[in-house]
Amino acid sequence: MKRLISVWLSLLFVFSIASPASAETDSKVLHWFISGEITTMDTTKVYDTLSGEAVFLFADPLYRLDQNADPQPNLAVALPEISEDGTVYTITIRDDARYANGEPVKAEDVVYAVQRVFDPAVGSQNSSVTGIKNRLEVRSGELPLEELGVKAVSDTVLEITLEAPDPYFTKKLADTAYSPIPRAFAEEKGEGYALTADALLCAGPFVLKGWTGTEISWSYVKNPYYWDADNVYFDEIVYQVVKDQNTALNLYDALQLDGVNVSSDFIPLYEGQPDLVKISTLRMTNLEQNVNQLQADGTYTPHPVLSNENIRKALFYGIDREELCTEVLNGAAAPAVGVIPNGIASSPDGQSVAESFGVLVRFDLDAAQDYLKKGLEELGTDSVKLRLVTSDTDESIKIGTYLQSEIQENLPGIIIDLANVPSSVRFAEMMGYNFDLALGGWTGDYDPTSYPNQFETSYEHNHAKWVSEELTGLINALNNEDGNDYAARWEHLRQANQYLVDNAVVIPLEQAVNGYLINPSLTGYITHQLGYSVFDLSRAAFAQ
Repeated sequence: MKRLISVWLSLLFVFSIASPASAETDSKVLHWFISGEITTMDTTKVYDTLSGEAVFLFADPLYRLDQNADPQPNLAVALPEISEDGTVYTITIRDDARYANGEPVKAEDVVYAVQRVFDPAVGSQNSSVTGIKNRLEVRSGELPLEELGVKAVSDTVLEITLEAPDPYFTKKLADTAYSPIPRAFAEEKGEGYALTADALLCAGPFVLKGWTGTEISWSYVKNPYYWDADNVYFDEIVYQVVKDQNTALNLYDALQLDGVNVSSDFIPLYEGQPDLVKISTLRMTNLEQNVNQLQADGTYTPHPVLSNENIRKALFYGIDREELCTEVLNGAAAPAVGVIPNGIASSPDGQSVAESFGVLVRFDLDAAQDYLKKGLEELGTDSVKLRLVTSDTDESIKIGTYLQSEIQENLPGIIIDLANVPSSVRFAEMMGYNFDLALGGWTGDYDPTSYPNQFETSYEHNHAKWVSEELTGLINALNNEDGNDYAARWEHLRQANQYLVDNAVVIPLEQAVNGYLINPSLTGYITHQLGYSVFDLSRAAFAQ
């Protein structure tokens, strides 16, 4: 057999479907899941999907996205007023908004939160706040925080100035990075701010409890001072870190969880059941490559293997994404078409990304082996060894195992050492810019630009440390020149997508379709393709 994938499924018994609601409808407690440990609870430092999900319940963003990904007023009383030139956004926040201690929320608190994202002393790696005037100069220390394009006009009026018009900016204001943080409280906590639940002052529908940085279980309790508390049903939401799929399904079956993720192996077992919920996402799973490595003295040197373009292209064309999606992930994903996911936006004439840009990602064994031969000759060796780091979740381990087998079989001469580690460790390795290969990705930001932007020279999440004036020029055009000229934006997106594929800067693998078992009695939750949080549980309830 070519490889033994998912054979163990035949040894598993099919769990009976039971509804946790039967045990919970008399209680206003929701038992929920999360698939890994949390790296941060600081809304200004969030840079991964798990942390983004964890902060969503206690933060209070200006807007929340509805089921159609349209922004709806939340902390703000209405959609922004936008200047004629499209660069100044005026936002009025609610005068009845309160923190969990009863103190009022003010526009200045949102200003302070956004300033923290760009304050060099804070060291945020948050990449979701873009377009604000002077943000790069403030982050580099060239300008003081007060020069950032965000200010409080009054206690309830906020003004944000952009470098250039951005047709996606109102959606971006749904990010929790725009949630208020009281300056006095945060400065009192100092470096300990947000490191524990007690070092947070929450303004959202719930208050974080029982988290000190390393827990695998914590809770959110209802915030009695929340401006919309009357429409918040649950008194408590208990989160449990569950990495193992068998454990997750057992907990759900035993009525101990009201929702769990379902890995691709198990989705066929639950087809047709009312509990099964499938959510098409914009999450791209990529094989990331470190092209330039960070050294101890702070300099970067070319990676001894992956700085070679032919080796990167061998990896790019040597992976069968169709097999990955169908045989390994059981249809719970679609093969990547490029760096930018299909479905995030349409061209000016209504074509999808795949139709307009073309399907640029493909399996071509002959080409891959030709590139490998050239690359090994250029390196003066007949074999290379690369370490592939993945998270230690079931799905990540499964994909990593497949990649190890696929690469070593299709590209003889490349040896893959597989390392499955906690998500926080993987993030740290990637942000340390000193790794070989890593299973990473990007989850549907509000603007397609965010996908090619990951690999721009100065970007914090340019894990490859790729350096390119051409790509920087395209990103600058998208961020600062194109504005509301949609045709120009689309053309620059096409060029950036093509550039990254042509240079095999990153290896796109698949676009996810997530499966979940959700208590059928749970209503009122909203699912998202865009942003960090897949589920908005803030107004969820059990059916009466």
